[in-house]
Amino acid sequence: MVANTNFSISDIKIDPDNGSVLLRTSGEHHAVLHPLWLRERAAGPDVRDPINNQRLYEPAELAPNLQVTGAKTTVSGDIALEFSNGDKCCVELLDIAIELGWCDDPQAPPSPKPWDSSLNPRPEALWSDLDNPETLRGLLASFHQNGFCIIRQTPTEPGSLIGIAQRFGYIRETHFGTLFDVVTKQHASDLAYTSFALAAHTDNPYRQPIPGIQFLHCLENSTTGGLSTLVDGFALVRRLEVEAPEQVQILSQTPVRFRYESDGAILQNYGPLIEYDMSGQLARVRLSSRLDFPPPLEPEALDIFYAGRRRLQQLAGDPDFEIRYTFEPGMLLMMDNYRTLHGRTAFSQSSGRRHLQGCYIDHDGPNALYRMLVRDGEASVGRNVA
Repeated sequence: MVANTNFSISDIKIDPDNGSVLLRTSGEHHAVLHPLWLRERAAGPDVRDPINNQRLYEPAELAPNLQVTGAKTTVSGDIALEFSNGDKCCVELLDIAIELGWCDDPQAPPSPKPWDSSLNPRPEALWSDLDNPETLRGLLASFHQNGFCIIRQTPTEPGSLIGIAQRFGYIRETHFGTLFDVVTKQHASDLAYTSFALAAHTDNPYRQPIPGIQFLHCLENSTTGGLSTLVDGFALVRRLEVEAPEQVQILSQTPVRFRYESDGAILQNYGPLIEYDMSGQLARVRLSSRLDFPPPLEPEALDIFYAGRRRLQQLAGDPDFEIRYTFEPGMLLMMDNYRTLHGRTAFSQSSGRRHLQGCYIDHDGPNALYRMLVRDGEASVGRNVA
């Protein structure tokens, strides 16, 4: 954890009635902290395993009427506590400040930042440069901020995507396989395996859970057409929030059924087209217009739903929001499937061969990798607390 010298306690008191702690800081933050909440955050080798940081006790076994009987700051600026059961421990001030929202978590990846077609520079790196931890951390920061990144000059042998993807997380196998080949097929189990144009969409909203991150790796591309497209779903929602908040409201409250059928699988899942987390931040966009089936709402409500979905799809095809590029051999796209929409223009099947390989991993891979790179890297990545 990165220390912070701009943050200190100005006052610490104990409530004699319930043993809670009133904490005030030099930055004029203040909070009343429950005794059990503080006890659970105790640090040190007597209460936490030094290797995995897991508690060495069961919190449920603590006395429900536990009270703080002593509290003072330490030389390092943390808090030393004494409890009514005789326990003595220390809690780290920065950990508390992060949980209370008084400062950013210095290990947390950057928050999403909506973008449009003017995004410059675009998040890119060479595969050979990712051996440098600073370069890798910078690419992951851009990925978390923008919802995608591009890696160039990767190996182009079939199957090489496995080693590349495993650099970032564990591959999630589906009925398409560990890797799936995006090539034109006679009896295609998905429209991706044709030469048709694909509107910008998110992948696999019919799965439980939905795959978090997708890789697309170009092994060969000599076709005419077939430009790949990228769109930031969060940017589309932000626009719609301004244009028609009533449409956003119904799109975020309607459980849409997503269904996929093939010879090898029948998959079905439900969820809104727009999803917010408990703090009100955008968490997910589900936009897959050939697979979604809204419930039989009242006609007036469906009018609003269809208008909102139509507008999202129109914005997704608007050049102001869309990035277009040609997939070149050795080029790899890594994208957040909860946010980034991807598609392609139609291409001539007779003009050449287009061969991509793809796979999925979960969000915890890049997230954990970024945190470890910050932990093991320079202290300068920490944010100041005030």
